[in-house]
Amino acid sequence: MRIFQWLLSRSASIVHRDREGMAALRWAALKGHVQDSRALVVLSRLFTQICVRPSESSPSVLETPMQAETLIYAAASAIIVENVNDPHKQEFLRGHDAEVSALDVSLNGKLLASGQLGSPSRKGAVAPVVVWDFDNRSRYIDFHGLAHSVLCVKFSPDGRFLVAAGANQMLYVWDVSTGEVVYNRRTESPCFLGVWGPILETGRYPSYQLCTTYDSQVLYHLMSFDMRSMSYSLGSDAMQFPPSGLQRKHICGLVVADFLITGTSAGDMCVFSLKTKVFRTALPICNNGVTGIAQYGDFLFVAGGDGRVKAVRGFDTHWDVLAENVLEAGVTALTPSADGAELIAGTRNGKMWRLLSSDLTATLQSASHTGEVTDISFGAKSDVVCTTSDAGEVFLLDLSDYMPVTSALAKSPVRSAVIASNGEILAGYDDGFLRAWSAEKGGSRLLWQVNCHRQGVTVVRESANFIVTGGGDSAVRFWQRSSRELLSSFQNHRKPVADLVLDEVSPHVVHSGSEDKLVVTYDLKQNKALVQHTSLGGNITNLSQRKDRDNEVVSCAQDGKLLFWDVDYPDPTGCIDSPTGMPLRLRCCEVSPNGRYIVAGCDDSRMYIYDLVSCQCIQECDGHSGGLSQVRWSPDQKQIISAGKVGPPRTQIHTVCRLVSEKNKSRPASANSSALKSGGRNLSHVTTAPPNPVCCAACSRVLLVGA
Repeated sequence: MRIFQWLLSRSASIVHRDREGMAALRWAALKGHVQDSRALVVLSRLFTQICVRPSESSPSVLETPMQAETLIYAAASAIIVENVNDPHKQEFLRGHDAEVSALDVSLNGKLLASGQLGSPSRKGAVAPVVVWDFDNRSRYIDFHGLAHSVLCVKFSPDGRFLVAAGANQMLYVWDVSTGEVVYNRRTESPCFLGVWGPILETGRYPSYQLCTTYDSQVLYHLMSFDMRSMSYSLGSDAMQFPPSGLQRKHICGLVVADFLITGTSAGDMCVFSLKTKVFRTALPICNNGVTGIAQYGDFLFVAGGDGRVKAVRGFDTHWDVLAENVLEAGVTALTPSADGAELIAGTRNGKMWRLLSSDLTATLQSASHTGEVTDISFGAKSDVVCTTSDAGEVFLLDLSDYMPVTSALAKSPVRSAVIASNGEILAGYDDGFLRAWSAEKGGSRLLWQVNCHRQGVTVVRESANFIVTGGGDSAVRFWQRSSRELLSSFQNHRKPVADLVLDEVSPHVVHSGSEDKLVVTYDLKQNKALVQHTSLGGNITNLSQRKDRDNEVVSCAQDGKLLFWDVDYPDPTGCIDSPTGMPLRLRCCEVSPNGRYIVAGCDDSRMYIYDLVSCQCIQECDGHSGGLSQVRWSPDQKQIISAGKVGPPRTQIHTVCRLVSEKNKSRPASANSSALKSGGRNLSHVTTAPPNPVCCAACSRVLLVGA
């Protein structure tokens, strides 16, 4: 019986070693010990015998060459890897179902960790942490235990351990090489910051220093290997503050040599000694809180919520300010490039800046909306596009570099805009005004404004002879082009006007659609509504028109159907159903300039392209994290611009997606062939390749730029 029990325990030990060995092998491959993936199968048995754990002190971990031009940041639930010098070069990592709230990169550049807000679709609002194999752009391992939001994630200096804290007041330390939980506990208050100190080499099993911050407490932890339990254990000590008390909320920081440097919500930079575990000094830096601290060499770069960025150098209680700059808005994230020559800063007004480390001279890297993208429109040119947002912004973007040619800002949300034939930008606002802006480079001027509707302008269209607007008061109104006098008004709809289309054949005919299921055709010459169609299906959300056959009006609806309407027939003359066989909630549609294709955007975050000859779906493009709100073809038919929204109400981040397509060809679209441009309410969690990425755990909005 004893022999039998010994055999069972021996076999269990072999299985356990096999599992540990395979995990160690994968870990060794990530750290660079195994260069050829084909050797994994051959060496797996060998590694279970000779390498239960890889060496944490391998010099190859620290000497892996970095890419100084690589920028990593999050837009909604996607993680974007972008070339900072070429916004057209982007790759996407998708594995979250809610907004990414925290990012970190290991020092060797092999691993990337990301945490999210609470899942809207899973019980308990769980917030998983995903570790990515950065070289292969693939998912490596998932960690669970946090909920509602991941406040911070941070790799240990050798990349073996990962610390993360959640809004559910849980603190975790995981062994990335094995996936095991090294330490976890529920804290008295949420942990806002977790940073590692230098590794203490003490033989085969090194010890690790970890610092965590809470509402009014800063803790120092020493994680050392316990030979009795053959596992790591964590010991904790509280940092000593002055007797008078220093009540601060420490929201960002890092460890420099034997000192912990933190930034507080009060705008101070605090210094703690790790050797004595004592508070040393507090230096006032900025207003509205310190939101980011980065280091390169002997220099510290500190950013604040008032837009101030400072370069400081010093030791212990003596610090000198070497350079300073003030950006347009509060900084939400700051991180240095791998070579230390530049810094990347994200600001609350939706912009990213590149700052020289030498004197903090700032150059605008990208800009985007700070609210929901509400409309997209092209003029005669294909290289510029007009976008609007509910933050009152109107942007004219150059698609070669995605930078605004001009921008206009008003207090009221913008719902629709067009680039007029004379070069003006006509925008309709929630306050009921139609405003015309100049398209001058650098800054736009208000040319004129007209009060059009009592309950806001929902859509605006323009021709050489008139301007037509639809409003929240269900009215469709025609305005004289030059004098802006009211020509005619129609009240056929019972709900706000969803869309307007100028007829392709008759310049005096306009079609309107509304969620009251009506499609109405107006003749301005006859000053009457010619025909009124009624959809028996879902509410109509958008309109377009065919370029061939009888130039039928196309409507999309919430029942997932594209209906074709002819003014000579009361019923639809054609119908294209959902490609999946299941009803989709269509939100927008547009026929291509040559009339061959039609694109439709849905609530399922996908964009569907149909061939109007075969009436079949030829592409399903997945580039957004939430439902689409608008799609537009460029006049040369080489690009599709789409706008989408993600996230729960009140915390939505909205996206503009640019998809490059081949003219007159149909082939499956890859998610990595598309490009996203996101308008977030502010910029955060912007990080470059190592050596020392710093993310602000208190922020949760990002900007995505490029194609």
